[in-house]
Amino acid sequence: MHKVVAYVPEGVVLLDLGMVSRAFEDCASRYQLRYACLNGKSVRTSHRMLIEMHGGLELLKCADTIVVPAFTSVNRSVTPEAAGALRAAHRAGARLAGLSTGTFVLAEAGVLNDGVAAVDLGWADVFTRRFPQVDVAAGVPYTEWEGVSTSSDSVGTSALLRHLTRRGPGGIPVRSLSNGDESGNLAALREWIVHNLETPLPLSELSARAHLSQRTLTRRFRAETGLSPGQWILARRIDAAKALLETTPDTVDQIARAVGFSCAGTLRDHFKRMTGVTPANYRASARQAEQ
Repeated sequence: MHKVVAYVPEGVVLLDLGMVSRAFEDCASRYQLRYACLNGKSVRTSHRMLIEMHGGLELLKCADTIVVPAFTSVNRSVTPEAAGALRAAHRAGARLAGLSTGTFVLAEAGVLNDGVAAVDLGWADVFTRRFPQVDVAAGVPYTEWEGVSTSSDSVGTSALLRHLTRRGPGGIPVRSLSNGDESGNLAALREWIVHNLETPLPLSELSARAHLSQRTLTRRFRAETGLSPGQWILARRIDAAKALLETTPDTVDQIARAVGFSCAGTLRDHFKRMTGVTPANYRASARQAEQ
């Protein structure tokens, strides 16, 4: 079985970590997913929640694929131990993937030297100043270069994870994808939304950020996603709640507030309607599947 290790930095973005979980666990017959962090015990997420890990840097030694999800503290330096473990895994043949800001970790480890990386337009200048030895493909969903894949934002992350799981184990050729239907004109707004799910997201604020009227925003949102803004946000909140139920011991009330619901009751109602089960039953099933 192909062994996948998510190396989880402090300040990890929960939605991105959940995307990794769903991508590989949906293919559990082919992939074994484990979570690692520097101290081997737990990390604090962007929502200040603690998530327990399976182990530390020793897990990287036997990994076939290492994924670094997005995190918020891009100015924090990667420790020499972590950088060395990533380089060693790369030399040993593991494929590496940096998701959104997770690309900063791979660049600092040196595995992107003289290569190319997909970087969100908002981070491109910062990335270029810190890593002039890496060519920046700003605005493209994802890139692949000598066994190292990178995605620029949450839309690119989703596309890259589908690509990795669809293609399966093996070498990755040099390749860069240009923007296509997956990116969409409102990709930047959608990325901002998924990083701010815990806050109220009224249509008036979204339209102001997109510099569009509410009617035009709704029409374009439906054209790009098939859903209204409210429906799409609700689906992302449920996705984030699933990730927290699977990876944290937090109460349903804590999770509800972390993903933008006013109380546990509201989360339960929406969760049951959209998934067919209660949050408690979903968590119990997820834990049983891990055993």
